Amino acid sequence: MQWTGLNELREKYLHYFEGKGHLRLGSFPLVPKDDPSLLLINSGMAPMKKWFLGQEEPPRHRVTTCQKCIRTPDIERVGITARHGCFFEMLGNFSFQDYFKKEVIPWAWEFLTKELEIPADRLYISVYQDDDEAYDIWTKSVGIPEDHMVRLGKEDNFWEHGSGPCGPCSEIYFDRGLKYGCGKPTCGVGCDCDRFMEIWNLVFSQYDSDGKGTYALLPKPNIDTGMGLERLAVVMQDVDNLFEVDTVAAVLHHVERISGKQYGANEKDDISIRVITDHIRATVFMASDGILPSNEGRGYVMRRLLRRAARHGRMLGIDHPFLTDLVDTVIVSSEVGYPELREHESYIKKVIGTEEERFYKTIDSGMNILNGMIQHLHETNKKILSGLDVFKLNDTFGFPLDLTKEIAAEAGLGIDEAAFHVEMTRQRERARAERLAKDISGWSEDLFGELNAEPTAFDGYDVLKETAKVLALSDGEELNDAVSTDYEERENVLVVLDRTPFYAEMGGQVADHGYLTSGTANLKVNQVKKTPKGFYVHTCTLLDGTIRVGDTVTAAVDEQRRASICRNHTATHLMQKALREVLGEHVHQAGSYQDDKITRFDFTHFNAVTPEELVEVEKRVNEKIFAALPVTIQNLPIEEAKKMGAMALFGEKYGKVVRVVDAGGWSVEFCGGTHVKNTAQIGCFKILSEASVAAGIRRIEATTGYGVLNLLDDRTAELANTAVALKANNMKDVAARAQAVTAELKEANKQLEIAKAKLASSQIDGLFQNAVEVDGVRIVTVYLNGTTPDTLRSMMDKLRDKEPNAVGALIGTDGSKTTLAVGVGKNALARGLKAGALVKQIAAIAGGNGGGKPDFAMAGIRDTSKIDDALNAVEGIVKENLEKAN
Repeated sequence: MQWTGLNELREKYLHYFEGKGHLRLGSFPLVPKDDPSLLLINSGMAPMKKWFLGQEEPPRHRVTTCQKCIRTPDIERVGITARHGCFFEMLGNFSFQDYFKKEVIPWAWEFLTKELEIPADRLYISVYQDDDEAYDIWTKSVGIPEDHMVRLGKEDNFWEHGSGPCGPCSEIYFDRGLKYGCGKPTCGVGCDCDRFMEIWNLVFSQYDSDGKGTYALLPKPNIDTGMGLERLAVVMQDVDNLFEVDTVAAVLHHVERISGKQYGANEKDDISIRVITDHIRATVFMASDGILPSNEGRGYVMRRLLRRAARHGRMLGIDHPFLTDLVDTVIVSSEVGYPELREHESYIKKVIGTEEERFYKTIDSGMNILNGMIQHLHETNKKILSGLDVFKLNDTFGFPLDLTKEIAAEAGLGIDEAAFHVEMTRQRERARAERLAKDISGWSEDLFGELNAEPTAFDGYDVLKETAKVLALSDGEELNDAVSTDYEERENVLVVLDRTPFYAEMGGQVADHGYLTSGTANLKVNQVKKTPKGFYVHTCTLLDGTIRVGDTVTAAVDEQRRASICRNHTATHLMQKALREVLGEHVHQAGSYQDDKITRFDFTHFNAVTPEELVEVEKRVNEKIFAALPVTIQNLPIEEAKKMGAMALFGEKYGKVVRVVDAGGWSVEFCGGTHVKNTAQIGCFKILSEASVAAGIRRIEATTGYGVLNLLDDRTAELANTAVALKANNMKDVAARAQAVTAELKEANKQLEIAKAKLASSQIDGLFQNAVEVDGVRIVTVYLNGTTPDTLRSMMDKLRDKEPNAVGALIGTDGSKTTLAVGVGKNALARGLKAGALVKQIAAIAGGNGGGKPDFAMAGIRDTSKIDDALNAVEGIVKENLEKAN
């Protein structure tokens, strides 16, 4: 066998199975689609569950892929060994109710021994202990000698990963030679040493598992194979582990150059180099698929990986952000198989760079918190850091467990690791429950079982009114073409038609509304959804009459509402283009919503959009509206669409032909929605709001057409009411009148403060009448209702000037907040009393906090019920501070 690069191996595999009648598909995104059971795609077959289960029709019954995967249960193990990694590529060939064992086993053998020329005597085969069929095919049809065969139990040779398709499997092992062995006489396939390395798993998918031990026999069996591309490269390149494979090693060597460390010099540095190498590969692919760092779900996984990589950079002595430097190497190494990495380059760097900078800022804060915890343990003579504290450090500051453990050990402390894992488990369960709640809408995707009909034909791009035939009705009853059922007037009647002009809710665009009418019934359409098998389900209110399966109805869309939706949808495309021009190429859609009133657009950006930037975006969109650009729609081969510069959505899996919406060549996007025919039909565009919805995600809400006119009417009415309230002569005078009223109020407040200050000055002598003296220091305490912080400050200045030996503690409230002011005269200051220290101790009694200069400090008071307690404690606090100073 000859040395072969990883990218070449990927192509050899896919090309081989194309020759066996398989359709080559690109890798699915790492974000699972319509599968709440998975956080991230973790195997080659995971994106195809519905094809295996027969719930959806695959594009072909023979498919081959190279799937990018991430597995995270062993994150802490990554780097510790050279065999663990979070990110990997999985080669696979799949049969959906087509071929089975007698075909796939010989093909696997032929690919390894003929195409790759791996010596047959170095390959060993395992089968499930009860699978005589597979054993016979290997030994009798392929000719594998029995001393190269082994039967193993369910733990080794029965493949399942949570719920879904599963079954017995047959694994192919490569004998790496004695130098990788353990030396035991019993060493062989299944041994824990590194000699016999599994490279390919052929899964004979015969069952559907519910994940709880129940296995239902599939009507027709499937084939699911998985071969780790990196593992295969280890064999073909004759290297020790995945980190020495050519594409991975390129990243590893870049880490060496940045850190100035040599891989292999010492184990501690090697661990850090491996962590960074694996994690940067994983996060580059995650960012390319639109995943953003966050505190929950898959975003939490990404944040954890990035922060772990950044921390190991520090451990290598790298004292500056460096992860974005590695992005280029990952892209260069992998763009042959994943060209989208190059397309998303600027965005990937922005995501990773921003998160690394945040980590550098927060880790120092976390260190201060951890040091405080350690100090407290020493002061209380305790030796164990609680699991809850360790979890909080991890969850809030991104402190990995091993970092906290290492720092604690240096301080002679341990951690309650078991309690930490309890908290982590609770968090995962909460996150999974939230994900399930988000992903499961409660509306069944297919309420009608198997319909003996072609999927609904959607004609709504071209017509808004047509005749159609009722294929099915459902209201908790089983209905089909042979059943005719009368319905009384009711809500939520579900109707399936053979064709429809109604757009179904998808891609962020809401469904059309309208009416279905026949000779015997009138129904109002309130919602439309499309099932995975292509049937359009219309949710209706039966206004009057009777509807039956087989009836012919007139389906009519509300034209005015559709036109408003189209205006908002096309404006969304224009807005995305304008945002990319104004803010940068890192901007990508992260969600959208269009109805007849607004467009809501979520996009990737890492700072608030400034008012000036929003004005510029709005201006550019309106310029394109007024330019009356033609909006053309074409179905094009995906490669041709990409050459046009068409924007695709993150996380979307596209077929070979895509629908492209082109607004005058300025905005070109993949899109299945409905649009205006010319940008002038949008009328005008107005941004309503801009805000953050998640880390790295901003949201703009805007409106068009009649929405802008309605907004103008509303604001005109508001302005008229404001003019009346301000007693302005007309609306044009509102601004001037508002400025005048503001100036009047400002002057009145100024005069009021002057009066309060004079009153306070006159009260100073009275305050000293109740002063308490402690070792020559005169202490004044008082609570003043209706007093602002500025007044307190003025009173304290006069108090210090009048009595150099004074310490004053004044609490005032102005109706909205309560403030403590502490002042120290110059003689008291010389004796070691400091206002900043005193204010913290006094305020803490009433749940407050603050600080300031040695002679004057202020603090907020939260618990006003403790004001008397705080003032009564001043004497003791001053005495205690005097004793410490002396």
